[in-house]
Amino acid sequence: MKTITKTFVLSLICVLSFQFTAAQPTMSSKYTDTEVDGMIRAYKTSHSKDVRPSVALQQQFIKDFPKARDIEWEVAANIYEAEFEIGRTDYKAYYDRNAGLLMYIQEVRGSELPAIVKNGAEAKYPNYKFDDIKRIVKGKEIFYQVEMKKEQLEIKATFRENGAFVKEILD
Repeated sequence: MKTITKTFVLSLICVLSFQFTAAQPTMSSKYTDTEVDGMIRAYKTSHSKDVRPSVALQQQFIKDFPKARDIEWEVAANIYEAEFEIGRTDYKAYYDRNAGLLMYIQEVRGSELPAIVKNGAEAKYPNYKFDDIKRIVKGKEIFYQVEMKKEQLEIKATFRENGAFVKEILD
């Protein structure tokens, strides 16, 4: 009985691990992080318009995010932004005109924030309350943007996946 239970648990772990890794979108390696930052900045500072993406872009998006629902597309500065949901979680994904995924952003609940990032944020900003949390996947790196409030002060702080502080923006 112990062997059957152990085999079942190991099989379940393998299946779940495969599903998790299979569900990871393919990031474009065509650009450096600095280039991606510039492209996203150009998108955000341009006037975007609703658009129907090309068939190639739609196919790549479906491959990257097969469970996406309520998808809305916009384009500006040759960057395509898809806003969508997976389950109850909001996402944004940014693609170049050749269907290369530049980065994506996922809303995160406080309970999903890795402890090392939470501890880093609490150490740097004691007595701040966490508000919005986003997981940002860009290239091979994962960042967490944590919006925090203390009285009238609002801060958006970005941390690496290992908890290292990257930058802050005062709101």
